[in-house]
Amino acid sequence: MSQSLKPSMVNAIIRKDWYFNKNNLFLFLGIGLISVFLMSFESRLFYVGMVILISIVILIGALLVMSTIVNERKNQTLTFLMSLPITYIDFTKAKLLINIAAYFVAWGILVASTMAVIFHSAHLPNGLMPYALIVLIELMLSFILILAVALVSESELWTIVVMSITNVAVSLFMFLIASIENINQYMNGPVAVWNKPVLMIIGIEVFLGVIIIAITLFIQSRKKDFI
Repeated sequence: MSQSLKPSMVNAIIRKDWYFNKNNLFLFLGIGLISVFLMSFESRLFYVGMVILISIVILIGALLVMSTIVNERKNQTLTFLMSLPITYIDFTKAKLLINIAAYFVAWGILVASTMAVIFHSAHLPNGLMPYALIVLIELMLSFILILAVALVSESELWTIVVMSITNVAVSLFMFLIASIENINQYMNGPVAVWNKPVLMIIGIEVFLGVIIIAITLFIQSRKKDFI
């Protein structure tokens, strides 16, 4: 297989996945921005917006993984991909690139908007910013884990199981982080405190995300044929 052919096949997969998912992605992003706007109100709308925001960030990840990976086997699209002059690792790279890039852009916009709302809203203390960022990064880490499981297992069942576990874990994680004294004591303060515990947790989250991606690439590189 010529080396010049591989990039074209990888790009074709990326373009295909983007074409079929961009409308839903834009729709979910729009709903997410509306939820962030609701958080700017000092009323029950804030809590409604917060719940919707978390749900949308989770749904964006679920949409991408189910559409670009899980449903390809169900819809027998994978059978066509198997006939292309592309290796399993090239297929994996294409799926990682489209999923992580699309998710990160939407996630980044929602994170920036959330930080801006907290910073500019009088009823929201700036001390909430580190906590909010930790939770939002945890949602991205959950997405990367679900993506990895979907790629490695190619199983709808295992993907849904891991997805369900991570969704339940969100509430537990939020409670756990809020209970850490060096974070909790500054959450209602007027200034965002980026102390050692906050930076350590963020660093661990980012490190775990990189490790999961690296392990996924390693496992996929050892596969010779499509399952």
